[in-house]
Amino acid sequence: MFSAKNIVLLTEINGFFDASLLHNYMDVINETQLWFKFDPSNRFIKDFYKVWNSEVFFLAIEDSLLINLYYSNKNYFKIPAAKTRMKKGVYFLFDIVTDVPDARSDHRRYDYIKYTFVDPERYKD
Repeated sequence: MFSAKNIVLLTEINGFFDASLLHNYMDVINETQLWFKFDPSNRFIKDFYKVWNSEVFFLAIEDSLLINLYYSNKNYFKIPAAKTRMKKGVYFLFDIVTDVPDARSDHRRYDYIKYTFVDPERYKD
């Protein structure tokens, strides 16, 4: 559960600071388990570092990204242009999976799709 005593670092994402929990493979927020789908090729992490202008270890911000996705109720997050190598805003898109077999509680698994420079809100079906 997210509590003040679990806060160990602050990370700036989308222009605001987000409380992050110490990495423990899976976050639990409001009794909902959150995690990124395991990808042995690390495509999401490689794409993330292609565009993000920072050398911070991914594990240090992973929880902040998950918390941001959960509370925004969106299937994407944005890195502002000022924080990217190409000086353009970049959106990272995910499928949100809630029907993972053998799960004993509520959960959201975020499966990486791709990154894009196009705002997903502008082109919804």
